[in-house]
Amino acid sequence: MTDKATLRRHFSDLRNRLTSAERGVAEASIYESLFALPAWRNAPVVCGYISVRGELNTLPILKRAAAEGKTVALPVTVTGALEGRMVFRALPGGDLTRLTPARFGIPEPDGSCPALTGEGLTDALVLVPALAFDEGGYRLGYGGGYYDRFLESLSTAGVPVTAAGPVFSVCRTPILPREPHDRPVDIIIDERSVTYPHGA
Repeated sequence: MTDKATLRRHFSDLRNRLTSAERGVAEASIYESLFALPAWRNAPVVCGYISVRGELNTLPILKRAAAEGKTVALPVTVTGALEGRMVFRALPGGDLTRLTPARFGIPEPDGSCPALTGEGLTDALVLVPALAFDEGGYRLGYGGGYYDRFLESLSTAGVPVTAAGPVFSVCRTPILPREPHDRPVDIIIDERSVTYPHGA
């Protein structure tokens, strides 16, 4: 199987080749499918992310969640003894002005935003970024393993969440390299379909 570094270049290139028009049509379809999901309707919290490097534009998702009265939370990477982990901090009222430049050049909620832990994340919808997803729900990320550790920690603590991966269809593939610590998503959403790799 092709190594991850080569796959990252391959799927990044495919994603970057999409024209603005193609991206716009695909994103509109993905948003429509996402907002129709029971997992979206029932989620009190949406754990999103700020899109970078050609990812699907997540701002309309974050704004829709706030407009519907959902708690909007974004990831913050943790340093020190917990290096390599992340927590989600809630943006009061979905206020995107509470973001501050952080590691990897990705804006994060500032320190005044409350961290959500344990029961505060119950039934949350966690949007998981990726360069690609395979048919088993496994992802090709950027190599940090943050989401795998985060999802594993919730599973260990018995906190039920739904992990969903929005992705352009050009970045779907039958199978990706997998490691023992990898955690698949529950739902994959592209502009053509909604897939439940492990059953609805």
